[in-house]
Amino acid sequence: MKQYRTHLLVCAGTGCVASGSFEIKKALEKEIAKRKLQDEVAVISTGCNGFCERGPIVVVQPDGIFYQKLKKEDIPFLVEEHFLKGRPVESLMYVPVGEETPIPKIRDIPFFKDPGYHGRETFSNDTGSG
Repeated sequence: MKQYRTHLLVCAGTGCVASGSFEIKKALEKEIAKRKLQDEVAVISTGCNGFCERGPIVVVQPDGIFYQKLKKEDIPFLVEEHFLKGRPVESLMYVPVGEETPIPKIRDIPFFKDPGYHGRETFSNDTGSG
């Protein structure tokens, strides 16, 4: 089995697909091949990760870097900066509402850390649970 240094996990859940994740996956594969990184970087479709509002989403492993709301136009810069130069792209990372500093790692994003957090950021309901 081939060993890759990096895996790009492209969300293929319904929300991300509706936001263009298939196009993002194709653009990543094309740019990775153009930069001759196909033997080092694998592009993999995954199921839904739950944060559909932020789609299309790509999680970079093994680092756990979370990229959100990607557009095809972002891909050449992302590949060059992160996968060639080793500099994660802060402008494509999650920034909590009311804050200015991005949270690079998926494990540190409140949505994934705190099961009670889901939905609190953008709306609430009468039950106080979301």
